[in-house]
Amino acid sequence: MRLSWLLVVLVAACDVDSDVDTDSYWDETSEDTEDSGGDPAETAMAAQRVGIAVGATTDAELVERLPVARSESGATRRVVLRLRPDDLPTLWSGDRLIVPAEVEVTTRCDIGQTAPGCNYNPNIRAQLLLTGNADDTNANGSSRVIATQQQSCTKADHHCVFVFRPGDSAITLGNTPCVATNSCFINLVMWTWHSDARAGDQDHVLVGSNDGNYLVTGRVEGDQARLMAVRERGITADDRASRETRGGGDKQINTNANAELILSHRLKLGDLVAGEQFVVEAKLVTAVSSRARFSTQMFVTKDPNATSGDGLERIAPDAISEHNGFNCTSGTSPCTTRKVAVFRVTEDIAGPVFVNIYAKSEVPGPGTARVVVKRGDSYVRSVRYASRFGL
Repeated sequence: MRLSWLLVVLVAACDVDSDVDTDSYWDETSEDTEDSGGDPAETAMAAQRVGIAVGATTDAELVERLPVARSESGATRRVVLRLRPDDLPTLWSGDRLIVPAEVEVTTRCDIGQTAPGCNYNPNIRAQLLLTGNADDTNANGSSRVIATQQQSCTKADHHCVFVFRPGDSAITLGNTPCVATNSCFINLVMWTWHSDARAGDQDHVLVGSNDGNYLVTGRVEGDQARLMAVRERGITADDRASRETRGGGDKQINTNANAELILSHRLKLGDLVAGEQFVVEAKLVTAVSSRARFSTQMFVTKDPNATSGDGLERIAPDAISEHNGFNCTSGTSPCTTRKVAVFRVTEDIAGPVFVNIYAKSEVPGPGTARVVVKRGDSYVRSVRYASRFGL
């Protein structure tokens, strides 16, 4: 497990509708003209500071399973992801705190599988907490709920992804005791329930994905989640220089699990400069004729045609996002994928530099499917922050 410090900024409103593109974070930006980022003298006078903590970028999940209870009130809540005080930038009352996150969960049973506990679709909640207690799962005492999402994950879905975008997860900090003492944790807590669940926590939801037939192997594959925290202090819309890339037309995706490039987004017209900070968000809209697995990942590269990346040197983290996904079905099509990433430039990089997003698709089980990404409804967008905000 590796912890990385980055400096960047995000602004957002507490809106948990992940299918709505109106987002105060992106609305409060300005077009990137390369010299965007505020006057240095004004920055020094205003004491503008921005900071982000990226926790574990490998195997971030703290648990492999969530027990399924018969009622929400009886559900066992577990901390799935955590940022510790040492991971976080200094927090002050009045700061704005934003907590982007991704986590994939998987039902124990897939379509066509019959076994005890396979006859229902579990309800799952994910909640972000700011707390002074590393083990807090209920927002007790002075803890604060940052944001909450809920899904019913069906056997047809099998895999479901919770994504807290910048606009989902922003709060203004008050005089919380852990803020005053720099002792805050951020916990991503999850719990699950259904009235048809078997008693005694016999049933569960996987945190990550199944490794083979889970009913046979009992194995969980992790490393598909990430938790980030961003602190903003004294930043305005003029300090956020934004760019957006949309594709034209539809793109059919093979179902052989071979990576295909969906969009390539140029981060800046010129070179990347050490200390610059970037926030990247992607949305893909996919239509299918029948059930198909659809997974994605973003990466930074010098090659706008690349479909894989081992991590570009001179940025941190070098792997900016997780590879995760879900099953899109004819009943849920078109399906929306969301991705979020942040990174800092550690050394100058000659431009152009791109963020590429690739997709892989395959049909689980027998049959075929036509999988099409509607690139006109999809995008990759970024915000760039001048390095002086981290000085």
